[in-house]
Amino acid sequence: MQKEAERIGLPVALITAIPSVAKSVGVSRIITGGGIPYPVGDPNLTRDRELEFRRRLVEKALEAVTTEVKEPTVFEVTVA
Repeated sequence: MQKEAERIGLPVALITAIPSVAKSVGVSRIITGGGIPYPVGDPNLTRDRELEFRRRLVEKALEAVTTEVKEPTVFEVTVA
């Protein structure tokens, strides 16, 4: 589905805990998320820090879909 969306000009980004798998199947824009059971969160963080982590994931995903890529590219999220 991702490749079809990209083919018609719709940029797509995938948030995943396993970027190596996404890269091996050819996903264009890959955002490294949290752990396997919680790719878009981290229950070990305090509420405020988890909200910050989630916000940064969304910001990174927006950055990824506005970045032109020629091959699978991994975008890392940093939490201060």
